[in-house]
Amino acid sequence: MNKPILIIGAGISGLTTAQALRKEGIPFRVFERDSSPSFKSAGWGLTLNWALPTFRALLPDDIVARLPETFVDAEAVKAGEKGSFTFYDLSTGEALWKVPASERIRVSRERLRRLLLTGLDVEWNKTIGEITKGDADVTAHFLDGNTAKGSFLVACDGARSTVRRWMHPAACDNYQLPVRFVGASAEFSEFQIRHIRELDQYFLQGSDPRTDAYLWFSFLEAPGDPGCPEVRNGERMYRCQVCVSWPYRQGFFGNVEPISTPLTSIGQISWIKALSTDWAEPFRSVLQNVPNNAEIKAVELIDWVPRKRASEFDDWRVVLLGDAMHAMVMYRGEGANHAIVDVSVLLEVLKPLYGDLDLDDMETDQTFRAAVGRYEDEVVSRTETAVLASRQACLDAHDFSRLDDSSPLIRRRVMRTDLEKLAK
Repeated sequence: MNKPILIIGAGISGLTTAQALRKEGIPFRVFERDSSPSFKSAGWGLTLNWALPTFRALLPDDIVARLPETFVDAEAVKAGEKGSFTFYDLSTGEALWKVPASERIRVSRERLRRLLLTGLDVEWNKTIGEITKGDADVTAHFLDGNTAKGSFLVACDGARSTVRRWMHPAACDNYQLPVRFVGASAEFSEFQIRHIRELDQYFLQGSDPRTDAYLWFSFLEAPGDPGCPEVRNGERMYRCQVCVSWPYRQGFFGNVEPISTPLTSIGQISWIKALSTDWAEPFRSVLQNVPNNAEIKAVELIDWVPRKRASEFDDWRVVLLGDAMHAMVMYRGEGANHAIVDVSVLLEVLKPLYGDLDLDDMETDQTFRAAVGRYEDEVVSRTETAVLASRQACLDAHDFSRLDDSSPLIRRRVMRTDLEKLAK
């Protein structure tokens, strides 16, 4: 029996890889640096759109059947509501653009991750420290002193990937955008959120042309969803994601120096309330009603443009996948969709090897080289433009004068865009 595929990282991309391998009967092991599934906070939502059919095709039937458990506002999904994802002028409340989609769903990241853990034996507290190449295998060395030997290794270890540093020693650093971002997970009563729900049942966005501050709002749990807050004082409750970002530049909001993110939670909540004081309704009220005990965090906006491996890294039994391969900011909501397609492409090139070859034979290394070369060619071609389009969408979101129908912030989400002019 061939040695297992080693998966580094138990986020959405790593777990999707594991479930796809489980469906195909290919042996694998999953390693995660966190101590348990609940180590991280509850998390936010994500949008599955053009990659949704691919996602369903990758997953075992038992997981596909339970996908509705992860939907945000399952009742609205069942009713066929897709949402319009409208962009608003926050100073007037005027609806400016809608982002169309043929099919999309909003899912809870936490509930999706919990579902994808089904049937998997994740090995927790495993932080990768080194990878060594064997004659016909690869060994992962962890900081706790343990090792694991496999036929192949898939690094799904995130935007600050350790494995990426080894594969691209001279070009591994992320690019930091000149924007600062905080996001809160907050509970609102049905009364407090009623006017937002009249605009959209899933999500919306907008910018203030006077300051270039940006708002993203989405629902995380609605009544009837698993994990939804209980009725309080006779009112149904909603859990929502409220994110605010602003340009890091001199003169913003009347300050001579750029405004950094406040260091404390209460400071961050006070800041987003100050930014939204004179926004139009209902956007102003939503921000002003964020409770002072809401879970809030700052997010560093970074990306990394994908490229083929450095010539000095010649272990073709190791690949990057997802954020490790193409970290992108969230302003087009495409990171998870591209990661799903990464898994599909990787599975397509690996399945013939695991079906027909003795992978312990040293002669198969050239076969791996050819297969991984095809994988990297496709991923780089597909996601280089996507990373840069997401970067431009972020910059446009914080420069209202740049916004028009051609902005990648507004354009329809598709697997391949017509924004090749952004590629360097």
